[in-house]
Amino acid sequence: MYIAVCYQSRGGNTKKVAEAIAKALHTAAWDIDEVKDLECDLLVFGSAVYAASLDKKTKAFLDSLKGTSARRVALFGTSAGGKKPFGMMKRLLKEKGIPVDENFFYAPGSFLFMNKGRPNEEDLAQAAEWAKSLIQE
Repeated sequence: MYIAVCYQSRGGNTKKVAEAIAKALHTAAWDIDEVKDLECDLLVFGSAVYAASLDKKTKAFLDSLKGTSARRVALFGTSAGGKKPFGMMKRLLKEKGIPVDENFFYAPGSFLFMNKGRPNEEDLAQAAEWAKSLIQE
């Protein structure tokens, strides 16, 4: 099974989680700026939430995917606030005919004075366990 771990991160929070997930899956984490013509069995994709919405780069990356880009997608992300945009990502992928796991991983991300020090080691360990569960199905 070919697994791709891709992420979009401005402040580094989502990158930390992506790297923990990739390590648990014995693969590399790729910034979406480095990804071209993706084809994989499992895409583990993460993005942060910015002002209760998705980053423009995240939207463009999801728009660039084809129905054949991934057999299945598992979503993860970070934010200082809510999780609402995960539903947006799921909808965009399903519109392309790409199956999306119902169970996504969320870790609080530090931003200004909120969630200082997050994601922390416990968050990263939970991300790794979640990642391992993706391949045990």
